[in-house]
Amino acid sequence: MIMQSDRLANCTICGKLYLKDHTDYCLDCYKEMEQEFKVVNDFLKVEENRFASIEEVSTFTEVAEKRIAEFIRDGRIYVEDYPNLGYGCAHCGTLIKRQMLCKNCFEEFTAEVNKTLKAEKFLEEANRPNEHAQAARYWKLRN
Repeated sequence: MIMQSDRLANCTICGKLYLKDHTDYCLDCYKEMEQEFKVVNDFLKVEENRFASIEEVSTFTEVAEKRIAEFIRDGRIYVEDYPNLGYGCAHCGTLIKRQMLCKNCFEEFTAEVNKTLKAEKFLEEANRPNEHAQAARYWKLRN
């Protein structure tokens, strides 16, 4: 059996080389993540813990906040069932329950990108030679 190199990858957590099938992690890291998910999920299933924040969940389960946020972003934890559970916006830190940016930061980012794209388009058009001027030069040179 010939092994294809595109099936080999480095684990995004520990860097160990592994045979990539369905995850971005080696088997050891995958098992560890699944165990952490089980601990967090079991903690959240307890009615008294329904209103816990991500910091409290992390403290009681000893699972990193970053990992819990990954579980939320991946849709493995449905945060709508947990009113205080969320993670910080990647830009400003505001508590959010999905994506990477809060609504305000996303709108600011989008506006800035659009502004940049418009400026680049304007410069590109300003630097593009005028077709009429080129045609006039052609006829002038030809004569």
